[in-house]
Parts: sequence; structure tokens; C-alpha cells
Amino acid sequence: MIRVVVVDDHAVVRGGVARILERAGDLTLAGEAADGPTALALVRSVVHDVVILDLDMPGGGLGLIERILEVSPGEQVLVFSQHAERDFALRCLEAGALGYLNKESGFETIEAAIRRVAAGRRFLSDAGQDVLLDQATGRGPGRAPHERLSSRELEIVRLLARGVRNADIAAQLGISVKTVSTHRTNALEKLGLASNVDLALYAREHGLI
Repeated sequence: MIRVVVVDDHAVVRGGVARILERAGDLTLAGEAADGPTALALVRSVVHDVVILDLDMPGGGLGLIERILEVSPGEQVLVFSQHAERDFALRCLEAGALGYLNKESGFETIEAAIRRVAAGRRFLSDAGQDVLLDQATGRGPGRAPHERLSSRELEIVRLLARGVRNADIAAQLGISVKTVSTHRTNALEKLGLASNVDLALYAREHGLI
């Protein structure tokens, strides 16, 4: 039996995943969390094989993948996100996740992804594999400006676009306010933008939040 921890701030999503696990027969729910701090406590205390993780929730994001691996090395993390593979799949793998799955995926794909990640193998949908091939060969659509951002810059841009204050971002990511400000300045320059309002508009236009 593969034991799964589900981390998502939407109860409907957690419930939906739980039903998929029950339907599969060889998968079971080991625990669930709605935010980053609860997820970190859960992976320390509950016996499990896979963590299914949403990116968009309090205390979440790419940094949560890294923090989970810090407190529990060897975790098998499968990111389950509404965002397109092109924007986040590679970044999640670089942060330490074993797989990336879009929330529009069907039951069979979700079950297959969990089993593959539980076995310590990487999982990407066909769309995700196409993205990696495009990036490796330089083919496919031209790069959007935000693809030039570092993973940390992108994470801070997404938080700023949601209206999170610099001090709160610093506390969430475990960095200084000055470092947040530096990343913000660099991101604005790379994107050719001037303010947090511009960041919010850009993030919404490109599906980053």
C-alpha cells in the first residue's frame, strides 16, 4: 500500500484526491495539510511514501519543496498544480520534486504519477516532457520574460503579485527583508516593469498566480 500525504489549501481538492486514492485500491491517505507549516510538521510525524503538493497556498511555493527535503531528506514529492508545465515543471524538478502534474489530469494519470514517484522515478505528463525537450533544443515558443527569472525571483514575484508584504515574504522564505528587496529589484529589471502593481498585472496575464 502506498501512503500519501496531500498538501493543498482547498478542501475540495484534498477530498478529490482522497477519493482517487480510495478508488485505486493500492493507494491510501496518510494525512493532509492546508498550509506549509502544517505540511512540514506532518512529514515529520506521519509514516508515508509520497507527498502531493500544491504550489499556491499559504507558506507554499517552490521554497516549500526545498524545506520539506531539508526536514525529511529523500522525500518523494509530486507537485499537483493548476499552472501550465511550461512555467513551473522544470523549476519544481530543480527544487527537488520527482514529478509535476497538472490538476486537469485524469484519474488514471494521477494514480500512475503517484505510483511512479513512490518508486523513486520521475514523472512528467506528455506536455511536461515536450516542455523539457523544447528547452533543451531551443525549439518551441519563444521564452517569456519571466522565464529569465531565477526560481527565487519568480517565487517572490508571485508573492508580491498577491499583495504579500516584503517583511512577510522574508519570514515565509527564511531570508532577510533586504534580500527580498534585492530580488524584487532584479525581477523588475528583467521584466521591464516599474512597480508591484505592474508585477500583479503581469503575473495575472501570464498565469503565474
